[in-house]
Amino acid sequence: MGLTLTTNTHGVSNLNVSISQTVGDEKFKTLAGLFANMSLEGAPFFRGVFGEIQFSGNSLGISYAHVAYNGINMQNYLRLNIFRDPYESIDLKMFHNETRFNNSFGFRRFGGNLSWTYFAGHSIGFGFSQSTALNTTAMEAIFKLNLWKSEKGNCSLDLNSNLIHFIRGPLEGHQDVMASLTISFAL
Repeated sequence: MGLTLTTNTHGVSNLNVSISQTVGDEKFKTLAGLFANMSLEGAPFFRGVFGEIQFSGNSLGISYAHVAYNGINMQNYLRLNIFRDPYESIDLKMFHNETRFNNSFGFRRFGGNLSWTYFAGHSIGFGFSQSTALNTTAMEAIFKLNLWKSEKGNCSLDLNSNLIHFIRGPLEGHQDVMASLTISFAL
């Protein structure tokens, strides 16, 4: 079970709760669980299920979320491990996300990224995404810096930042920068 509290530079704070169960060993394992996301500013409540199959450092996953009074969201992804040693890893992730609202409006978003993760909890990733809603294409950079981790490793404080630069569509040339501070606790 995990609990995460996040606040970001746009003034949005979220409380996330997840419960999961893993079965298997380091070579092959499955993970399944439930999650909920509540905005402390009154945005719609998310709840859903997720599952993942992990094999030799690679994974295939799916999640389904219901957005209270608004619609549904379904995402699937494939993560391929390119390099791994005891201190760092490099992964390639591809995803497809579909959102449907109750008013019949919907859109798809797909893309991928290449990310480097350091054993201390730091990571950096670069990628792209395409959205059918406004026919937009964006380049994305994602950064995570672990500021503190408890001795047992079940509690951490992270600084996350992402930069999105739209390269096609009605938002072409627009940039969105966001930073968030996240406190995570695993029971």
